[in-house]
Amino acid sequence: MIIELKTLDQIDPCQLAYHANEKSIGTYLRNSFPYPYTLDHAMSFITHSLEHHGIDFGIVVDGICIGCIGGTLQNDIYVKNCELGYWINPQYAHRGIMKRSVQLFCQHIFQCYSIHKIYAEVFKDNIASCKVLEWNHFQEEGYLKEHAYKNFQYHDVIIYSLRRQR
Repeated sequence: MIIELKTLDQIDPCQLAYHANEKSIGTYLRNSFPYPYTLDHAMSFITHSLEHHGIDFGIVVDGICIGCIGGTLQNDIYVKNCELGYWINPQYAHRGIMKRSVQLFCQHIFQCYSIHKIYAEVFKDNIASCKVLEWNHFQEEGYLKEHAYKNFQYHDVIIYSLRRQR
């Protein structure tokens, strides 16, 4: 199995749309992630990211784009921080793909940007994501009770971070 991160201009938008169009993917994502996910959504995401120099990559396994990973650079007093987000189609879960993707992404961020900390906000119930981050040496930094409101419910959020090695 070959796992690669490819820039969004190198992936097939049809593959992205196909693999994003799974209702369960949005369970732990922000509400801006649509369902159903159409080719128009994929094209809009790709265009917006490329036009705004986003740090977004397709997760490509054996030549097929099965998910995305990206970072949002922060500003003002948080300028040395990058927020991490990711998803893959559930049929590819539990194969080590996301562990490797996060590893590759973090290496890229620390090599190419003057970032001190990469962090992720994870729903407490998202055990798989917590394990992915912990496997990649992210440390739990905070626990926010009832911090997110999704699907008419409050959710606790764990903040994980990985700091640049000095």
